[in-house]
Amino acid sequence: MRELAATGYTSNRARQNLASYWIHNLQQPWRIGAAYFESQLLDYDPAANWGNWAYLAQCGNDPRPIRQFNTLKQAETYDPDGSYRRKWAGYNV
Repeated sequence: MRELAATGYTSNRARQNLASYWIHNLQQPWRIGAAYFESQLLDYDPAANWGNWAYLAQCGNDPRPIRQFNTLKQAETYDPDGSYRRKWAGYNV
């Protein structure tokens, strides 16, 4: 969220992780998260933004009972040296 606020950008992987965390871990309304991203993203695309959020919120048909990212596993897989987390999350990995 710090990267998004500072730059108006974050990767699609981060967008999906943030949406998943907002919806499933924080139990917040997905439409509020989607609207916030709409207001912040410089490369905002309605279909991609609202589609990602709706998908992670389980709107529509999906054979999986819950669509939730394991954010810790994602961080370890896509940021193995912790540089992204140190820069944007402000903690040592």
